[in-house]
Formats: sequence, C-alpha cells, structure tokens
Amino acid sequence: MYSDILKCSIQNEDANFKGKTKPFTHTILGQTPFMAGAIEPMMYVGIKLTLKDGTVLPIYVSKKKALLNSDMYLSDLKETKSILLKIQERIG
Repeated sequence: MYSDILKCSIQNEDANFKGKTKPFTHTILGQTPFMAGAIEPMMYVGIKLTLKDGTVLPIYVSKKKALLNSDMYLSDLKETKSILLKIQERIG
C-alpha cells in the first residue's frame, strides 16, 4: 500500500553490484564529472522505495546497464522521474 512508503528516491546502481548485494547499496551520483581518461561507470537507473518498517523495495527501470549521460541513461532517467512523480502523487 502507498501509505506504507516512508520515502522514495531515484538511484543509479553500479552495474558491477546489481544482483550481488542489497538493492541500491552501491550507487553512483548522477551528473558527477569524471576525470579525463577514467573509465566511466555503467549503472542501472531505478527507484528505491523505503517502507516504514525499514524494508527496501527496488524498482529497476533500466533493462540494460547504461553509461552516465548516454541517450539510454537519459531515456531511463526520464521514465524513472515520471514513475516517481506518480508514486509521490499517491503518497501525498
């Protein structure tokens, strides 16, 4: 139920950790500039729902891992923002 949601936020999970640790434990900040020559991280975009009892429910929007600020990432981020807005409207 939506009334059980304590908070929700958009998260970028490091693709190296998806499915290996608790959801959204290893996240990457969006819009973070990387040094020239450094390997940019791959990630999955999603929503982290935290319930009042402390349970974390992940909603992964990305179907494939995406590079920060790539067309795929920006498309996933746009869809994620739309979903988050609908959830926030329901929880008031």
